[in-house]
Amino acid sequence: MNGRAGVRLRLVALLTAVGVANVAYTVLIPFVPTLNTLFQMSAVLIGVAFAGFAAAKALSQPLGGWLVDRIGGRTIAIAGLAVTALATAALAVATTSAQVVACRFVWGLGEGLAMPALYRLTAQLGNESGHGSDRTLGWFGTAAVAGMTVGPGLIAALSGVIDFRSAFAGGALLTVLATVLVALAFRRGGRPEGSSASGGTPAPAEGAERLSRLPLIPLVLVLGVLDLANNAVYAALEPLFPLHGTGPLGAGEQAVSVSFFLGLAVFAVFSWVGGRIVRLSGGFPLAAAVFAVQAAALALAWVTGSYGVFTAAFIGLMAVQPLVYVNMRAVIGRLGEGRQGWAFGWFGLVSDLGWVAGPIAATAAYQVLGGGSFALLAVVAVAASALSAAAFPWLRAPFRQDSGTPPVQQATSA
Repeated sequence: MNGRAGVRLRLVALLTAVGVANVAYTVLIPFVPTLNTLFQMSAVLIGVAFAGFAAAKALSQPLGGWLVDRIGGRTIAIAGLAVTALATAALAVATTSAQVVACRFVWGLGEGLAMPALYRLTAQLGNESGHGSDRTLGWFGTAAVAGMTVGPGLIAALSGVIDFRSAFAGGALLTVLATVLVALAFRRGGRPEGSSASGGTPAPAEGAERLSRLPLIPLVLVLGVLDLANNAVYAALEPLFPLHGTGPLGAGEQAVSVSFFLGLAVFAVFSWVGGRIVRLSGGFPLAAAVFAVQAAALALAWVTGSYGVFTAAFIGLMAVQPLVYVNMRAVIGRLGEGRQGWAFGWFGLVSDLGWVAGPIAATAAYQVLGGGSFALLAVVAVAASALSAAAFPWLRAPFRQDSGTPPVQQATSA
């Protein structure tokens, strides 16, 4: 597949793979009660299975990023997805709680290896296609959230037809399909990764030269901490929203499910346009403003006694959250080729800690403070806003003096 049309077709295949792989990720959620009845897993052991996945994914991302810079994005993405598919298939035939925990750990390991590679390949095709890495990394978020939303929906639609084992057998097949799509999108053509179709070296990403003047480790650490705060706020809301909505606010489970689905849909839509917003905000402290909006939404969720207002605050928060998601990854997407894998890997390690810490801290706080736990999350958002404002010169660097669409590169073989 040569030329711009071919590159865009490869981009579609890659984003489809991301969405398909994420379907299996959320399939486990509706089967949490099954873990108790089929495997006699306690609540603590179920928590270990989920936390083990998150920890393995976070800890393996630096290794994945290091391998991407040395071996190439295509190879590591395929290897990581293959490990994920094997772990998902093993979960379908697991017979003990220990096997379930082990499968989840290996599953997280595979995803952690694949993530820096998938980010790198998405940024690469964004530059080659003329869309720009900012926009395609936003589309990556949309594809991921769409897949995560489909998973529980499929289980609900096939309730009574599909069980735990068949669900994960299907999830393994979907992950194999994702692996095949990545392999097809980046078929080897006899050229080393990163070389152009004409045999030359592709032009560096726009803003790479300005970013090269910044200290890489502090830059990645700041980006990771900001994304950690963003992730922690959302991950905390996964248990807090239904707890507070069905408890003090008196909403039914169906209303909570619909509200949460709407929030995810809004997140997906704003992820899709997030890259364009980030590009246009070059002279504006976008991340600081987004965290300030999140703080206001969380404060409103704390003080309101109306479920409608509570839901509106949640949807407002979900509308701005993807702008931080895209902004942080867009900066790394403009780093030079030899540094992207390493940066995405360590960024992922720091960022993913929010998925672990958010739910644990939030549920513990809710037991003591009730709705006051939303005030604590608002404080986290305010602190992140202050850090974003302080780091604005770094966040602005790759977008300063931007002019139009990034230069179109020749198709490469990844």
